[in-house]
Amino acid sequence: MSRRRSGWPERGFGLVELMIAMTLGLILILGVSQIFIASKQSFVVQQHTAALQENARFVLSRISRDLRQAGMFGCLDMSRLPVATRSQLPVAFATPISFANDILKVISAVPVHDRITASGTRQAADYGAQWLLATNCLDELRIAVGNDSLAVEPGDLLIPIRQVEYRLDQHRMQTRLNGSGNFEVLVDEVAGFDLQFGLAATAADRAVAGSYVTAVAAADSERIRSVRIALSFSDNPASVSDGQVRAQQYTLVTALRNRLD
Repeated sequence: MSRRRSGWPERGFGLVELMIAMTLGLILILGVSQIFIASKQSFVVQQHTAALQENARFVLSRISRDLRQAGMFGCLDMSRLPVATRSQLPVAFATPISFANDILKVISAVPVHDRITASGTRQAADYGAQWLLATNCLDELRIAVGNDSLAVEPGDLLIPIRQVEYRLDQHRMQTRLNGSGNFEVLVDEVAGFDLQFGLAATAADRAVAGSYVTAVAAADSERIRSVRIALSFSDNPASVSDGQVRAQQYTLVTALRNRLD
């Protein structure tokens, strides 16, 4: 028996079999690699899309919040102030919303009011505002601008008023407070920023009449009832068609709180 076994030829992988096995292994590795690369690219695209959506939500909510407060001056109803008192108001208060030279300007009260209990002085800059109003909410009104000191008395209610600006510059959404200093970047990768305004037929009407318009004259500012904000985002805003992520379009209509029923 040992002699027969010693005479058997030794068996193993031949060259052809080895080449076939290596080829199959290489194909398998390439297939797995392609799946991994595709999964990674899909993950990156999803992450970028989510980031664009979050940027859009942040910008729209911030601009919308300021627009809703536009033209609101706390307890003061500007239309009911005596003529002599109303004449003291800054000219800018007549147009709390404006959009010119691709810059949106919104004027509204800072949501922090200060009831005075002792005589002293205050400044608008103390509240991060451009103007500071001291009033009894009826017929008395005193105004200071910026770093100017305003004498206050017990019983006064202080209403800080600020101006917020928004603009799109080099595909970056930027903002500036109180018309001074440099614009600060909120988000980037913005491909477009457009505004449209819903106007009432007259200043006394409360509802939007007709279609939205892209420009509003200063004389028609009182007729603005709502603003339609349109933003588009892309990972390649300079050439949207060349981006990995399809351009994202977002639209939001914001009504002015004190001008609609």
